[in-house]
Amino acid sequence: MSLIKPRTNRVRTVRHISRLQEPNRDALVQYARFIGDTADYVLNQLIDTTLLKDRDFITWRAEQPSQPATAAAGRQAVIGSATSADKHV
Repeated sequence: MSLIKPRTNRVRTVRHISRLQEPNRDALVQYARFIGDTADYVLNQLIDTTLLKDRDFITWRAEQPSQPATAAAGRQAVIGSATSADKHV
């Protein structure tokens, strides 16, 4: 019996590019094949079944000022880019 069930409805999706460690990518693709759905769906379900049920995260998230998630992600990407550039200098 799979932990993640195949989807029953469609929810609006947005594009998010990320990097996975190769063994995790392989497991993700194989699990998606196992349940007959996409890797995107499996990732979304993993977030639903782990991150969104973490009580400490829920509390922290409720305390944060309301802002689009993309604004915070954009700042982290810029910080990450500067750090990478510094290593090459």
